[in-house]
Amino acid sequence: MKNALPLFLVLCLALDASAQNTKGSSSLTGKINFGVKVGLNASNTDFNRGFPVPAVPVQTSWKAGFVAGFLLQVPLSQTFSLQQEYLYSQMGGKINSSGTEYAFSYLSLPLLAKYALFPRFALLAGPQFDLLIQANQRVNGISSDVTHDTEERSLGATAGLEFYVLNNLSLTARYVYGLNNIGTGQRSAVTEFKYESVQFTTDIKF
Repeated sequence: MKNALPLFLVLCLALDASAQNTKGSSSLTGKINFGVKVGLNASNTDFNRGFPVPAVPVQTSWKAGFVAGFLLQVPLSQTFSLQQEYLYSQMGGKINSSGTEYAFSYLSLPLLAKYALFPRFALLAGPQFDLLIQANQRVNGISSDVTHDTEERSLGATAGLEFYVLNNLSLTARYVYGLNNIGTGQRSAVTEFKYESVQFTTDIKF
């Protein structure tokens, strides 16, 4: 395991050198780009990955939300770039047995490494940091604000694929896997879960 990182870096450099020797240029490279993105964020609150693990598995449903924000793409080479995003993201889920629904609003900050596979396709991967803006819980049709009773920070790992329709217009699909436990009811009975979400966006770069 201790040699994994050096081997990975050597592989990346080899791939980068190979790509630079390929004829033609990629539409994914060039100057620093600023852009906007908007799309759908489908998420789930997985209580079965919380702590402690429930004695009886908790069946949950996915919840659709809105995501929008800004991005900054900085090229590092002909095939590699870094992309920082600043997103407003709606996440949540539903416990099927009780009908309890959760709706969370986050400031999401993905920091992505982007590798150009082909002129119009790129792989993206990296960490995502989320800061809670607002949290709501709905039980039996009654909604309540649980912002101050919910863990404020979330950390996840995300990876996906980007397809360039035009040089400045792309479609992105990615999966986000929550890494830390999110506690609700922290001032009373704590219940924990971890996020998972699938995100589909349209990105416009300038």
